[in-house]
Amino acid sequence: MTIGAVALQHPSPTFHNVQGVICREVQNVLPIIGTLTVLEATADAQEQLVDEALALDGEESTDGEKRIKEGDPYGAVLWPAAWSTANFLLTKPNFINNLSSMSVLELGTGTGLVSLAVAMAGARRVVATDYEPLALSLVDYAAKNLENSIQIPIEKQLLDLCDLDTPLPKGFDLVVAADIMYEPKTGMAMAHRVVEALQNNSQVVVGDSPGRAGRPAFLRTLQDLGVRGEFEDAIGMTCSGPRHDLICGKDSKSVSDVPQELPVAILHLEPKSLQKIR
Repeated sequence: MTIGAVALQHPSPTFHNVQGVICREVQNVLPIIGTLTVLEATADAQEQLVDEALALDGEESTDGEKRIKEGDPYGAVLWPAAWSTANFLLTKPNFINNLSSMSVLELGTGTGLVSLAVAMAGARRVVATDYEPLALSLVDYAAKNLENSIQIPIEKQLLDLCDLDTPLPKGFDLVVAADIMYEPKTGMAMAHRVVEALQNNSQVVVGDSPGRAGRPAFLRTLQDLGVRGEFEDAIGMTCSGPRHDLICGKDSKSVSDVPQELPVAILHLEPKSLQKIR
């Protein structure tokens, strides 16, 4: 299988203003659809978003419009598992051969690469969710202004995957999430969401980059809930855009000056994977 670069830099970067956040274009090469462009916050914009996030935590104060509502600026930049998850969906025959009849729900969409990819590839319905409004604005802007080949509107919905009192929308053939398990809390919550999706008769695909603290908690909780599943190794690519130190630590394996191959893990579960609920 040929692996395309997850982030192809423009010789002269093109910038866009989304809710007052200056973003740069990041091009992604994927099977079937070719080049897909998403937006991520520039270095200066990341600094502003981090300041807003810290202000919400009571550590600092900031003036002006608040673009970060829940204290999470991570979705304003692209992460490796998004490309790998989209690549997985666009190379597996059981998905690509049936995508035109499938409805897809994405949890924690961030820059929206997965939602945009399946929409471009012809999915019947796509709903992107996140608990940060800025992430949904990035997806909406890219779909309407950067990707003319999308034939259906990408629906957007505010949803906190950790708020287990709020049920997932039903009626989806596929529930997908990429790079959302940054901490044990989100890993455990994602395990509950996987079970919920399986109970709703949805297939589930979860992509995760190396070193995420939430993956062990995710797998333990998933097993406790009666579902056995194993991540499979997949080839991804590092991202090469600027990252604020509080968004991506200096020792992170997700980012490099030049895109490099990166081992990414993909979990695919079908409703029959659900054995029991304790």
